[in-house]
Amino acid sequence: MKNPLDKKIILAANPWLKDVKILEQSVSTQIDAKSDGQADTLYMSEKQTGIYGRFGREYFASPDGGIYMTLLLRPTGSLESLPNYTLLAAAAVVSAIENLTGKKTEIKWVNDIYLDGKKIVGILAEAQVQADKSLQIALGIGINFYIQKFPEELAHKAGSLFTEPPSVTRSELVAEIWSEFYRLSNRDFFSFYKSRSLVLGKKVEFEENKTLYKGKAMDLTPDGKLIVQLENGQCKILSSGEISLKKWT
Repeated sequence: MKNPLDKKIILAANPWLKDVKILEQSVSTQIDAKSDGQADTLYMSEKQTGIYGRFGREYFASPDGGIYMTLLLRPTGSLESLPNYTLLAAAAVVSAIENLTGKKTEIKWVNDIYLDGKKIVGILAEAQVQADKSLQIALGIGINFYIQKFPEELAHKAGSLFTEPPSVTRSELVAEIWSEFYRLSNRDFFSFYKSRSLVLGKKVEFEENKTLYKGKAMDLTPDGKLIVQLENGQCKILSSGEISLKKWT
């Protein structure tokens, strides 16, 4: 692939990272990160064969033109005291894209990023308690960077950050994403996340216990749950670990 990933560029912009490990091919950087377990290490792969998203869903990974990476964290403190890493990562990706390209992307609750009505980024955070009781978090991000052709069944809903030759390299974008991740972790990333929401104020549909609900997305709780006012006036608070939005208009 042209412009292969360059760990020097990524590390130079992110001295807090201990290492960047890049493979030519991998089943999944989530699996790589969780298996290797090196804290503050970024795992990347030029190609992925078994990438997956929330609820174990398959995620399209192009053999060329994508960014596939997982940051392995070992934070201290209880899970409840830590930032919502999914929201933080989404804010970091959106901010980095705006900084480098000027493109305005939006976040579909809770972990997908859209450009011009099509999904270009998926994010997955997985937490595990280790044998020594410490917490390990694998924070995965898949980006359609410069993908010129999608499978026919995805072409209407999957997009690419660049449709013409990119103005920045993949390594430059990766470096900026993790720089913004570090910067925003010490700031009010929640307000930034809300300001780039694709669904707040819109009509949404979701399914719970095989029942379809319709309502209006009103707000987010501080821990990232979505507050929806149903058509009957009742309010429901949706957890991202249980429910995925089906439609938003």
